[in-house]
Amino acid sequence: MSLKTEDKILRVNNQLCYFSMNGKYLAIAFQINLIIKDVKTWNVFRSFVFSDIIEYIEWAPNSEYILCANITKATVQVYSLIYPQWKFKFTEGSAGLESITWSPNSKHLLTLSEFNIQISIWSLEDNSVLHIPNLKSSVFNKLMFSPNDDRLAVIVTDNGHETVDIYKTSHWKISRKLICERLNSISGISWSPNNDLLCIWCSLSDESKLIIYSTLKEKNIGIFFPLKSKNISDVVNDKVRELKGIENVKWSTSGQLLAVIGFNEMIVVLNHITWDPILQLYLEPVISENNYLNKVYKECVVHSKHSVKPSILCSKHTLEEENDRPLNIKIGKIDNGNQISIAKIDILEYSSCGRYLAIKHQLYPSTLWIWDLTADYIDYLLLQNNITAIKWNPAYTHLLVFCECAYIFEWTPDKATCLSTPNSITALNAHWHYNGKQFILYGYNKVAICQIENKS
Repeated sequence: MSLKTEDKILRVNNQLCYFSMNGKYLAIAFQINLIIKDVKTWNVFRSFVFSDIIEYIEWAPNSEYILCANITKATVQVYSLIYPQWKFKFTEGSAGLESITWSPNSKHLLTLSEFNIQISIWSLEDNSVLHIPNLKSSVFNKLMFSPNDDRLAVIVTDNGHETVDIYKTSHWKISRKLICERLNSISGISWSPNNDLLCIWCSLSDESKLIIYSTLKEKNIGIFFPLKSKNISDVVNDKVRELKGIENVKWSTSGQLLAVIGFNEMIVVLNHITWDPILQLYLEPVISENNYLNKVYKECVVHSKHSVKPSILCSKHTLEEENDRPLNIKIGKIDNGNQISIAKIDILEYSSCGRYLAIKHQLYPSTLWIWDLTADYIDYLLLQNNITAIKWNPAYTHLLVFCECAYIFEWTPDKATCLSTPNSITALNAHWHYNGKQFILYGYNKVAICQIENKS
């Protein structure tokens, strides 16, 4: 793959630059200015001026509206691409503003207040506002829309009792209240890709449990407890490991597999029929001597003398396949000032085809595991700097990896390579165009629009 920069380097506020959902426009936020460009011509299509520094932007699902927000001052304004003179603006009250997002129909905005006091649902049509109170404050995914966008699930707590409330997005009225008596606590929820199943789990180590609720049958159809080893010799020989707690879950794109992440560097994959484990992966710190089927790509630095000035040494970063075994995986530095948090898996993303799962653990911040779920093989990327983000191509089996340096690391099932960034931008993250041929490369307060030249 080679990169071509489509436009000059653009200045932005904190990575606030996104393609619209339909791929026709590019939104750029810089200071108080919001610029909308046409992706085909790169000409300015619309420009707007916000009342304060723009801290957040988000395209509406229909790509006709875009919101700007200053989270600090709890101010939100919506702009229309079709009717640029129209505006919708509001300011949250004493409850403050933690986050904001669009409803699936592009007719409402949902704001989450500070301390999770409530969700407010603002109507763009009649300026009315509805509230969902009593959100559970300790969970990270407090609300989740179903993939077909017709339902919203939230975790609420009332007088010490926790429930999952399901709302119809057509009228924002509650349609189901799931009591979940089998769970001592509700730590998270996740919709299946086919909209029919809702995964609900408890993370507590000694009481961890996961249930699968069917919205069609209106009952629980599956339950999973973390694996319990019966033979102590198996544990000693590392043949069977116990999944400790449930940190998070992730559905595959097909909905046929459910990855369950524990608190002990372990992942198990459940099938969608019996909800029993069919695969498991333990993120070991050593690539063992008998591990020759899996590929290991290691970042190397090649030094060469500059042809014009022989006295100057130039370095080039490459990814080379490493065949030596065993190999130790670099362990990250422990932050002694942060003794409360527990190291966990902070990246777990399926490829668009659903066959591969990319994984990064905070204990090994410069290593990426790429798990082939069909063949049960692992590709390793051993990099020199800590991985800040990854982005799967939405149209191809193709992965970009970013390490807060002037290089982009790319992986495909056939190879892994290293690319220099345009103008030596420090690469932090990226945002793909839905066609998989363009992406926005994010640096520090600047972006570059990159074209993949050899993707058909």
